[in-house]
Amino acid sequence: MSAVRDQTVGDYLRALASSAAVPGGGSAAALSAAMGAALISMVAKLSAKKAAAAEDREVLTGLVPEFDKLAARLLELSQDDIDAYRAVIDARKSGAQGGAMGRAYERAAEVPLATATAAARGLALLPEVSKRAWEMTASDLAVGSELLETGFAGALGNVAINLPELEGDAAARIERAYLELRGLKAQ
Repeated sequence: MSAVRDQTVGDYLRALASSAAVPGGGSAAALSAAMGAALISMVAKLSAKKAAAAEDREVLTGLVPEFDKLAARLLELSQDDIDAYRAVIDARKSGAQGGAMGRAYERAAEVPLATATAAARGLALLPEVSKRAWEMTASDLAVGSELLETGFAGALGNVAINLPELEGDAAARIERAYLELRGLKAQ
């Protein structure tokens, strides 16, 4: 299977709908958030062109690179999630025990944690775009926001499902970060 970034949308959706374990929810969550960041970038670009106030133009233009970087990173994480969970599957099939299995589950929790962190960053920046958005981009802004939220929530769900498999320092570190991010969701 080719990398997520190299697939057509149709090919990715067929793979997602297949009976294969990957891609799954973690990859889809990251891709959802990537689309959200990309849409918010578009809103910022269009709104900057239409902004009457120089300050608004400046703020919006300044946010574009950050949303573009988030979209690119989240697209990477969509593939990383496939690779991480595939490693868990391979470790199970090979009968791996102890450290090898623990490392596979640790990575399977770290990737969606990174996805949730990136999506949270996009959501934190969203109000700066929202209050300056051109009214003709309102639906794009709403969809972008929902996609970021969906990616964030989906990624947190994927961290939660892997937490019981973790032990020791990795479990404590990942659970602490998970709870911090989950606290952001509650706000």
